[in-house]
Amino acid sequence: MKDLASRIHTLYFLATPHRGSDLAKILVNVLKVSYGTKPFVTELDRNSESIASINDSFRHYAQDLQLWSFYETVPSNFVLTNVIIVDKASATLGYAKERVSLLNADHCTICKFDQQTDPNYRTLHNAFITTIDTIISEGNTIPSKIIKELAYI
Repeated sequence: MKDLASRIHTLYFLATPHRGSDLAKILVNVLKVSYGTKPFVTELDRNSESIASINDSFRHYAQDLQLWSFYETVPSNFVLTNVIIVDKASATLGYAKERVSLLNADHCTICKFDQQTDPNYRTLHNAFITTIDTIISEGNTIPSKIIKELAYI
């Protein structure tokens, strides 16, 4: 994995449940009734052993990475209630090179944008530009095709 990690400069996490979610148990019950059991959902429980193991392994590879963690701020409609599915505490890792930012969206819309003027889109776009500027300032080159595509976006 070190070879792969050495080729990655930056990772972006959008409402990623690094420490799980308090709603995992409710989701398990909802899925049982509607779709049948989904074993992987229990792994999303707050502070599950699987998540702890993944995070422990990841920290060994993440020390040289730039990390951007975005968290949701708008409650989602979920089983007769409105609730934040992945709160800030779970959506962030607390690593030295991690940048943390909010997006005004719920869990289902955090990565969906209607137009380029959407403030959430602009926030994410600016994070990409910051990453590219950092890569260039480190003396690395970025293929012109990628720069053209970002300019279009």
